[in-house]
Amino acid sequence: MMVATAGILWGTIGSQVKMLLNYQLSVQAIVLWRMVFAFIILFSFIFFTNRKLLKVNMKGLIRISLIGLFSQFFFNILYFSAIQKTTIATAATLLYTAPIFIAIMARIFYKELFTPFKTVALFLCIGGSFFAATGGSMETLKLNLPGVLMGLGAGFTFALLTILSKAIINDYHQLTIIVYSIGFGLLFYLPFSHPLEIFQINLALKAWLLLGSIGLISTVIAYGFYITGLSYGIEASKAGIVSTLELVVSVILSYLIFKEALWGWKLAGILMVVFSVVIVQVDKILPVKNKLSGDEIVNS
Repeated sequence: MMVATAGILWGTIGSQVKMLLNYQLSVQAIVLWRMVFAFIILFSFIFFTNRKLLKVNMKGLIRISLIGLFSQFFFNILYFSAIQKTTIATAATLLYTAPIFIAIMARIFYKELFTPFKTVALFLCIGGSFFAATGGSMETLKLNLPGVLMGLGAGFTFALLTILSKAIINDYHQLTIIVYSIGFGLLFYLPFSHPLEIFQINLALKAWLLLGSIGLISTVIAYGFYITGLSYGIEASKAGIVSTLELVVSVILSYLIFKEALWGWKLAGILMVVFSVVIVQVDKILPVKNKLSGDEIVNS
């Protein structure tokens, strides 16, 4: 439920970004200020409530900095470069290859098995993401080698959020991981952005509130739910599939707010993603049954 909630909150980003683009903000400025607000809000909260969480040794800082480097900095650079080289639909489709990368790395590093249910869920998840993002039309895709590589790179770096976080979740508090990973991501991103650009336009109060909302709700709280969910022992591969509810929410909100088309293949894609999330929950029953069967064989 926590991972699903994180996906739902991430799904609100697309609609908020579309609104912010109407205020003549660049995507790079939105990404930058999303991290700025998220870091300031979370750092202040920790500082005034439990500043012990800010104490991390050098080894911890290095490990958490990798999350900031790959899952904040490289992810944003690659994803928005993919959008510029291709189209939003193409970049989104390539981004949601992340569950494949997560499943492969989870098999290597955490010995997670490719069960039949999980494999079916993975195919449904990827196929559903394609239909939900493109409406089943190949004409919405703009494929070229640099754009495809950047989109796949975005999917890979997004997958590293799960893999790297799961590796250290038992060593550090989730708020510690989030605040420092966002802080390092912001530090790495600053040289490639124009932080003062936003002050050159007379930005409305509503736009500032939207930026704050993305920073608080869609970043701090969303990451909080996701990493806390990982701390409960959910398999990384399952978390990757469940988090694709982000795309479902994004498409539904686009329909409700911007009146974008929802029916046909897009609706089919949404149902496929939802069904994939249901399937991985059913998969939890199998290991227990298999273990009981094995015990019965030994006892006999």
